[in-house]
Amino acid sequence: MKVLRCLVLVAVLLGSLAVIVPPSVHAAAPSVPEDLEMPRYFPETGFWVQGPFRRFWETHGGLFIFGYPITGVFKQDGYWRQYFERAVFEYHPEFAGTEDEVQLVRVGAWRVSGRENEEPFRPIEWFPDTSDRRYFPETQHSLSYGFKAYWDRYGGWRVFGLPLSEEFSEQNPPPPAGDGEVHTVQYFERARFEYHPEYAGTPYEVLLGLLGREYLAARGAPPEALARQDPAMPPFDPIRNRQYGPRVGYGFNIAWRGDHDGDGFNQRTMDLVKGAGFSWIRFQAIWRDIETRPGRYDTHALDRIIDTAAANGVKIVVSVVGPPPTWVDPNGMMPMDPSSYGKLMEFLAKRYAGKVQAWEIWNEQNLAYTTGGHVDVGRYVNLLKAAYQGVKRADPHALVLFGGLTPTGVMDPSIAIDDVEYLRMVYAYNNGEVKQYFDHLATHPGGTLNPPDTFWPDRPGPGPGWVDHPSFYFRRAEQLRQVMVENGDAAKQIWLTEFGWSTANQAPGYEYGNYVSEQQQAQYLVRAFEIARTEWPWVGVMLVWNLNFSTITDPSDEKYPWSVVYADWSPRPAYRALQEMPK
Repeated sequence: MKVLRCLVLVAVLLGSLAVIVPPSVHAAAPSVPEDLEMPRYFPETGFWVQGPFRRFWETHGGLFIFGYPITGVFKQDGYWRQYFERAVFEYHPEFAGTEDEVQLVRVGAWRVSGRENEEPFRPIEWFPDTSDRRYFPETQHSLSYGFKAYWDRYGGWRVFGLPLSEEFSEQNPPPPAGDGEVHTVQYFERARFEYHPEYAGTPYEVLLGLLGREYLAARGAPPEALARQDPAMPPFDPIRNRQYGPRVGYGFNIAWRGDHDGDGFNQRTMDLVKGAGFSWIRFQAIWRDIETRPGRYDTHALDRIIDTAAANGVKIVVSVVGPPPTWVDPNGMMPMDPSSYGKLMEFLAKRYAGKVQAWEIWNEQNLAYTTGGHVDVGRYVNLLKAAYQGVKRADPHALVLFGGLTPTGVMDPSIAIDDVEYLRMVYAYNNGEVKQYFDHLATHPGGTLNPPDTFWPDRPGPGPGWVDHPSFYFRRAEQLRQVMVENGDAAKQIWLTEFGWSTANQAPGYEYGNYVSEQQQAQYLVRAFEIARTEWPWVGVMLVWNLNFSTITDPSDEKYPWSVVYADWSPRPAYRALQEMPK
């Protein structure tokens, strides 16, 4: 974890049942914040909703109208579908970018098929519309009073379709598709309205029937679409052809060992990760240590830690960093020709496909010493491009993270570039081509001695020192997010791949740790996660810096007091607090 300022120079490292509308009547899609396409997990049923389905769900009534998701996304009748308790969503790529990109399957029409001769389904005569009643010549049925008010208020034709019956009494199916009781109902193309007098005067006086559940029982779905999904990681989105990250994943940066005697150390580390209720780890892999000869890779050390983590069900972020091998650049600089790094990343992604969930490309590249002495935005974009293409060729489902930026407040390429300004420069480079070459942005917001709710200049920290610039604060991530939004990249997450608070630190440049007690470290970490859960819907995985470097370093090392366990592996207050906090 590193924070650098110029003054202190802290160098811290059925055939489709959906209605098809002629293209000429399609309006432009409403302007909706793109982060509504980010994944949302529903523990009540064990499924994720993401991409255009989540956007439609959130903007057309959500839980109140559609209920919980009851399947994953799968192909049925030639379309991608996802089932909800009261509806079935269907994706139409031919209408991409319009309001009809997502349509609702006509489950109401399916439910009443063959009942046309029953009294409630027979056409009625036309009558003039009033404020309480409306006649629909398209289906020769009407809407009246409470049902009309509900139809008008909660979505009308687009959500419910046109009426297919008049009001009548009908017994619901037994659970789980209904309550088995008799209700006044009315059928629509995509819904069944039910009157519930026991909720008179509340928004629940009219409820929608569980036609999604009924349709699923009749049509079925493949086993993989019915299986509960991993809450720690969304499934691949086949509609957007994108792998999203989780909505606030819990993880640690770890110390690890790749030698023959390191297996016990690594397993003990995994036990601590899981014991805290966390499910992610991050560590660095050094390019020069892996590529021992041109095109020859030694992965014995990496195999040990990755296999141990995967066997424990722990998800992995690997940050692949310099220096490069001497034949790539004898001075240890980020290479001008990124092709060798791209080949390395393709090899690693292929070898560890399904075991490593995310590859972070370089680390704190806005610091000159991490790139060989000079910060070069263009060189990094080219490196990122080569890495992204290599990873995706080998493992399309693996995530590629823009290397974590560290807050600096410095604008001198021979020392560092301010993280916010660096990101602006990256987006400006070559007409913003960088947006094509990473899935999510990584950052390393530094709290120094400041509580996570403080921020410069409106809510400065208590001091002394390290208070007069946004780079000293955890909420620095909000400014990076704003740059992403300004550049049309709001659909991507920010992953906090290093964040934390040091306690008393003997290393020069880390004196701010002397003003953070162990109890404060614990409180600040818990509050940081709470902020992300409740205020930052754009955050993905958060990886505490760090879990256990105290077990391999001495107290004079800057990494030692950031750890949440002591040198003897016993928990510090921070570990206990993270273990006990809501997740």
